[in-house]
Amino acid sequence: MGTSSKKSRKVEESESNSEFENDEILNEMLDDAENFDDDGDENNDYTDNDDDDDVDHYSNEDDSGEQEEEEDEEGDQEEEEREKLTEEHKIAEMEELEKEYMELRHKEQDLLKNLTQHKDEDLLKGQAVKNQKALWDKTLELRFLLQKPFSNANRLPQEPIRSSFCDSEDTVEDAYSDLLASSRKTLDSILELQEVLLEKNPSITKSMDVNSGKRSKLLEDSVKSGEVDDDWQKISQMHSRMAAFRDKSIDKWQRKTQVTSGAAAIKGKLQAFNQDISQQVAGYMRDPTKMIKGMQQSRSAVALFGTVPDATGNGEGTNMDGDPELLDDSEFYQQLLKEFFEAVDPSSSETAFYALKRLQTKKRKIVDRRASKSRKIRYNIHEKIVNFMAPNQPVNLPEMAPKLFENLFSGGSTHRPLA
Repeated sequence: MGTSSKKSRKVEESESNSEFENDEILNEMLDDAENFDDDGDENNDYTDNDDDDDVDHYSNEDDSGEQEEEEDEEGDQEEEEREKLTEEHKIAEMEELEKEYMELRHKEQDLLKNLTQHKDEDLLKGQAVKNQKALWDKTLELRFLLQKPFSNANRLPQEPIRSSFCDSEDTVEDAYSDLLASSRKTLDSILELQEVLLEKNPSITKSMDVNSGKRSKLLEDSVKSGEVDDDWQKISQMHSRMAAFRDKSIDKWQRKTQVTSGAAAIKGKLQAFNQDISQQVAGYMRDPTKMIKGMQQSRSAVALFGTVPDATGNGEGTNMDGDPELLDDSEFYQQLLKEFFEAVDPSSSETAFYALKRLQTKKRKIVDRRASKSRKIRYNIHEKIVNFMAPNQPVNLPEMAPKLFENLFSGGSTHRPLA
């Protein structure tokens, strides 16, 4: 507006000082002045618009900054949440790892405990095996030492020769009584040792408590009937106490050896071998007469004190089947010796076995030597014929019978006819 006023003043001065030649110039000047004012307004409008644009720009910038700040805050929150989730996940993983570690540690501790327990059990089993082996060796030694007195006991005189020996001298009677006392002490010590071993085994004591009533009843019946004396009563009682445990243990170890050695598969078709040892022994002991007869010796094979051996060896006056008071268990003794030698030195077992076979006293057959060279008629006595009777009525021979016999026996006329 200031520029337009200056121009109007100049126009007035020019009008006052000089004359304008035409009005067109004045009009142009006025138009220029108006246009100039319009331009000023436009410029002002432009400046106002620019100011508004600047304000809008700044406001937009402020809005965008706030949005960016909000976005940044949201991003920070998301990152914080992600970090929290990752931390929680890590914590959960650590807890799971700790649980697994503790489980593995407990398992390892249990395994170590089991190993130590098994180790202790194996040590105890090994010690028990050593003790059993030592006890078995001592028992074998005792059995070997008793073999010679047992075989010599068969030579002791029997009644009535024993009574005559004892009555002849007092020293013989004293020696015989001392022998009986020492043998009884030996038997009592063996039974006492067996009693101690049985009491240390809990399974035998349990079976004893269960079967005590039946056993005591059987023993009372046998004592009342007079079948056994005190010593045999003790022996039978010991045998019945350990029978159940013995059969169970033997059958268990038999099954274990069959599984480890494969004997069950080989002997699967053989029913007798598939049976337990206890059943086989029980079946064999149902009829022990054959075994007992095999162990009995005849008096002719043993040189008894006070008897003169028969020079002819015919065996008359002796028991042909064996004397029940003379027993020989040399086969069982040789089997024990063979197993002992195999345990000590397997290479020397065969030679020792054959040496024992050569040293074994051979049983001679009882032969009647006077029957040789037809000096004695040999015959076998048959049993009586049952339900047989010869005819009582005489037989009437026909008339042609004498001629028939004459012709059969050389046909001579010397034979008289049968009446």
